[in-house]
Order: sequence, then C-alpha cells, then structure tokens
Amino acid sequence: MTTQLSVDLTPYQRAMLELTIPEALDRAARTWPDRPALHFLESGERLTWSQLRGAVARVRSALEALGLRAGDKVGILLRNQLEFPLAWLAVIEAGAVAVPVNPRYTRREVEFVLGDAEATWIVVAEDLVELAAGVVPAGNVVVAGPRFSELLDHAETPRRHRAQRRDVVNIQFTSGTTGLPKGCLLTHEYWVEIGVYAAALFDDPQHVLADHPFYYMQNQSYFAKVLAGGGQLHVTPGLSRRRFLGWLVEHDIDYAWIDEGMLDLEPSELDGRLALKKAPIAAIPPELHRPLEERFGLMARDLYGSTEVGMGTFVPWERADLVGSGSMGWCVPNRESKVIDEAGAEVSPGAVGELCFRGSGMMLGYHNRPEVNAELFGPGGWFRTGDLVRKTADGEHFFVGRTRDMVRRSGENISAAEVELHIQAMPDVLEVAVIGVPDPDREEEVKALVVRKPGSGLTVETIIEWCHEGLARFKVPRYLEFRDELPHTDSGKIAKSVLKAEDPFTGSVVDVRALAVDPA
Repeated sequence: MTTQLSVDLTPYQRAMLELTIPEALDRAARTWPDRPALHFLESGERLTWSQLRGAVARVRSALEALGLRAGDKVGILLRNQLEFPLAWLAVIEAGAVAVPVNPRYTRREVEFVLGDAEATWIVVAEDLVELAAGVVPAGNVVVAGPRFSELLDHAETPRRHRAQRRDVVNIQFTSGTTGLPKGCLLTHEYWVEIGVYAAALFDDPQHVLADHPFYYMQNQSYFAKVLAGGGQLHVTPGLSRRRFLGWLVEHDIDYAWIDEGMLDLEPSELDGRLALKKAPIAAIPPELHRPLEERFGLMARDLYGSTEVGMGTFVPWERADLVGSGSMGWCVPNRESKVIDEAGAEVSPGAVGELCFRGSGMMLGYHNRPEVNAELFGPGGWFRTGDLVRKTADGEHFFVGRTRDMVRRSGENISAAEVELHIQAMPDVLEVAVIGVPDPDREEEVKALVVRKPGSGLTVETIIEWCHEGLARFKVPRYLEFRDELPHTDSGKIAKSVLKAEDPFTGSVVDVRALAVDPA
C-alpha cells in the first residue's frame, strides 16, 4: 500500500487544478495584474502578470495570422530570453504544441528532434537560424529579433481554441537510454499539477530562481509554480556556481534548487543573508546534507522528479530526523508508487526493485514510440522509471541506483547509447562502450572505450572530431581509451558493470582536454 504526503492547498490552488494553462494565466492576470511575473536578470526585462498575459495574447494572435493552427508542432530554439516563455505560452494558447530544442545541439540533432516531432514551425534565435534552415517551411520560421517584435505589436484577436486539460502542449525531449532522444507528451494537466503541488509544498514562493535552461522542463515547471502563487520568476542566462549566492541574496530568492556544491564556495557574510529557507535537493551525499543546512540556515529536503513523471516523492519539512539519511520521502498527493522485480512482480517492503509511478499529471507517453511505451507502461497505468529503490512498509523510499544507461554531466543527462551509436558509425570502429566516470566539478564525465578494426589507424583526434560533427559539445567524450577487446556477458552484451568497476583513469586513458580537439 502506498502512503502519500498530505498537502494543504489554498482555495486558489484547488481551483487552479481545474484549469488549462491559458485559463490559469488569465486568472493570474486578473488576480495580480500589477505584480511582477518575469524578470530576466541579464537584460533587465520585466513583465507584470497583466503585461505577460497581454504579450502572450498578441504573439498568439500574430502567429495565428501567419497561419499557425491548433495541433501544429512548433520548435522553440531559444536560450534563456524573454521570447522563450512568450513563444511557449502563445503556442499553447493557440492550441499548438511546443517542441523546445537545445541550442547546444548540432545540426544533425536539431534535424532529428524537429523531424521526429513533426514540427512545421520554429521560433529561433537570430544566431541559430542556420541550425534549422530547411527543416521547416521558410515562411514558418520566426526569428527572435525584429520579426518577433512585430508579433508583439500585433493587435490581440479573440482566442480561437478552447483546450482540454489533457491536451498535449509540449513534446519535451529527454535523453534516451536506447539511442536518440525521446519526446515526452506533456499536457496542461501535467504543468498545472506540478505548479500547484510545488507551490503548496514550498509555501507559495514569491521569488523563484530560474537558473536552468528554459528548453528543459525545470524552468517551465518553475513558471508553473509562480503561476500558482502569483510570484516572480527571476531568469538567469544559465547555471553559474560563481554567481549563484549573489543571485540568491540580491533578488531575495525564496525558492531555488541547491546542491552540495554550495559548500565549496568560500565562506562569506552572504551565507547568513539568504531569504531562501526551504529548498529542494536531489540525492546529495548524506554526510553533506546537515552541513549544507547549518551553514546557510535553511531546510533542504529531497524531491524526486523527472520529465516523464513530474514530481514523484518528497521528504516532509517536519522530518528533520531524516536529514542525512538518504531518504527520498513519500509520494506527493497525485502519485502512487510500487517497486517491482525484473519479472514485473511487486517486491516485499524493504526489497530493492525498480520504482514505478502512476497518477494524474504524468506524461501521456513518448511521441512516436509505441514499442517503448508498451515496454515502460504496464497494466493499470504504472510507469517504470528505471530507478532502483527500497520502499518501506509505510511508503518511504530510498534510492539505490539506476537500471538505465545514462551519464550525468553538469546537470545534463547524456544517453550512453546515443554516443555509442554515433562512434559506432565510424568505419574503423569494431566496438564501443560509453560510461560515466567520476568528476569533482561536473559529477560525471563521458568516457568512451573503443575497439578498432584490425589494421585500423584510427586516432583519438579523429574520433573526437567525428563526435564534434554530430554531437552537442557536452556529449563529446572527455576521456577515450583504446582496447583490444571489451568484456561481454553470457548473452553477448558489453559487460558495463565490469568496465565501471575498473580504475577509470589507467595509463592508457587519454584525457581529450589535453588535445587541440578539447570537447568542452
């Protein structure tokens, strides 16, 4: 039996659960017209809730005048700039589907994502136009700059589309474990429920730091959070350890995702000046949990989530006894969990198995991936996360490991299979394995172990140059090692558990950073 957290919702939050995103934005503009909604730290641009609602309506009207229709797929190839939330919300209001695209992608990756999503429109940064050239019709390319300014000057027209809460609004791509990225089908319900329950768990934060990329789900979910409580989203250019503490203090941030890296900062008088008193964390080393809280005078609690699931579990604020225990907590109100073995049977309390979730406001499935959906969604709507946990009889979860093949580098999830497929396409490569190896600054780095075909003169430089041509820079291996052979399991698969158990930095390993083709 699953035990869930009890969360008190305000009347405003309870009513919001019945709304779509455009309806929630309308309501926010009526309720808090003059409150700040968006603040872009680098440019200084600010919008109130009323101004935001008006700008979104004008951009939606202009896009419809250009020919955008409900159901169209719209790529959004932008950085953390004002045009991103305006385009995202306008596309949703028109009944179209937003497809956020990582600006660090190569041309090959952009073509794949837009093609897989069946995008016929794109909103793109001025300096990234060539990345998407020819992928969608030329008349459906909206460049962030002068043409986008024209959209903002367009007269508002009545809304044509009336959405349902389970209509798809995003195809949000995540790193795949079996190859190229997969698009998660996310709905109005998904974003609204994330916003409502996160706002309730964190006491309606009024100054939220959005320091992740907008093309990932974090900043979009942070917007949903302020939408549920009338707060302000402070958007940074991206992650910055050096500037993080200053941002927190200067902007009175009362919600930001933190980690143990804050302890590496030089102690300063800023440590005791934080408005941030309740913060989410994810799987930090248990021995650093209490020092993090004590140094910065705050409470930090583990929040488990993913693009597929949204929020899953959380550790209650009142459970100070769990600080440093490694607990993932209990299910949030719209989630149930179970833990299964390899055969799909539920395990007994305390046994290790794969974590599964079900409930409202999860992704509907992966776009154009019926086989994967059939594999990962079981009877009764249970989604297999690929994470190994222990679950106690009273519903508390403890993280053990992962069943899926990912590398976690500087906040980016990198599919080992995608990097392997790209390197394997080289004519002189017989076999390749990609694993994550420890790194003090980036959590993990990418290491490739390559077996060359007999007689091949393949070099490290050639492999890295090949990777640069088809992979985003953050996916390019930092370390490369040539092997005569790789270990295999009885079924013929590469035995990655053996590779991961070895010393990752033997004398034959090449640190690519020392070469002229440095990956990052």
